[in-house]
Amino acid sequence: MFPRIASPSHGRFVALRNLVASGLLLGLSACSPGTVNYVHVDTSYDPTTYAHIPYTGPLFAEVAGNPFGIPQPDLQRIVNAAIQPPNARSDSGQGVRVHIAFGETASNRSMACFAGGTNAPSTGTITMVAALCRGGDAAITYLVGSVDQVTGPNDPRFLQFLRRSTVLLFPTQDPNRDTNTMCFLPGC
Repeated sequence: MFPRIASPSHGRFVALRNLVASGLLLGLSACSPGTVNYVHVDTSYDPTTYAHIPYTGPLFAEVAGNPFGIPQPDLQRIVNAAIQPPNARSDSGQGVRVHIAFGETASNRSMACFAGGTNAPSTGTITMVAALCRGGDAAITYLVGSVDQVTGPNDPRFLQFLRRSTVLLFPTQDPNRDTNTMCFLPGC
């Protein structure tokens, strides 16, 4: 392991970096449909292992619940297509899965990968819990979000919300690690 070097000016650097990142995130989220209310990243999450996956694909989504009343296999295909990076196939994924439970409004790390969802038609707001899952374990990351004014399963607002939510499950930095040191390696 390489040593981390702290410097007196590093605190200002971290503050500036966080300010710029927050501004960019706020600016991007203002243009994206939907709201993500909560994101949890477990200490077992390793950005060097997972952060590239939503950009290289393929991803596999397991869908529970159905806010549209269409056949579940059709919704499964639509969701899997929406979360993929360009030109990726959604056949089997890369050893992890994204579990999406529609109709859920809260969860925890232990239940997020197994949430059942509901089959109630949407009444204007679609809620969901999405989780990054590995095997039969608890969630590595999960989030709770919602999107309004969706007219159907192929609505661009719905598809963009699914893609953005999926990317948020794979953060490029681990928020559980100490950021008060200068580290230049991925995952610091």
